[in-house]
Amino acid sequence: MRIHSIVAEMFAENTFVITPPGSNQALIVDPGVGVTQKVNEYLTQNQLEAHAVLLTHGHPDHVWEAANFNTRVWIPRPDLYRLKDPLTHLPLGIEFPTPWQPPAEVCEIPSGTFQPVPKLNMLMIPAPGHTEGSAIFLFELPAHTNLETNLESDWLAETFTATQPFALAGDVIFMQGVGRTDLPGGDETQMRHSLRTLANSIDPATILLPGHGYITQWGFEKVNNAYVKRAMRLG
Repeated sequence: MRIHSIVAEMFAENTFVITPPGSNQALIVDPGVGVTQKVNEYLTQNQLEAHAVLLTHGHPDHVWEAANFNTRVWIPRPDLYRLKDPLTHLPLGIEFPTPWQPPAEVCEIPSGTFQPVPKLNMLMIPAPGHTEGSAIFLFELPAHTNLETNLESDWLAETFTATQPFALAGDVIFMQGVGRTDLPGGDETQMRHSLRTLANSIDPATILLPGHGYITQWGFEKVNNAYVKRAMRLG
């Protein structure tokens, strides 16, 4: 398993490139502004192919270069409408360096387990609050699989002796923070309900790959994240 991260030039957004064990077909997650060249260089250097793009939600800093890889683009259904023109639904008053180009092939993420790329099973857990379609995506690293990653963190090891759960957290949750709820499509009450649901359903050992900032672990957030603690208390 390979997990490679690239920090985009706008809003310090995290783009991830995930390649399952024994495969050369990569999943590109949330390709932000200015990441295309770096992603393509990484793919070329490692003899990988872009098989699909996964969008955790529809904000422009997470979707801006999704069309550049000429492949299928997966997004949660409630945020599909944002791909017509992301800036229309989130007027930031900031000039982006390139015009918006909608992806040619967009697919709704199905309920239950799905395979955005071969050999990589994921489970989407809807977690609205930051946007209507915001979600967390769970997947696992099999026991004794070597993890090749450029991510520096106390939460990661090169090899796991037991099955290790991961999650793409998008802008639902960050290290000791959560995504904003005051933007169009956001809802603080929904965010609180989403955090409560996650607190009751996700393994504390799950390593979180967030849309911004440092990777973290769900057990740590349940104890140290004020937003999660409040959601667990208020219900």
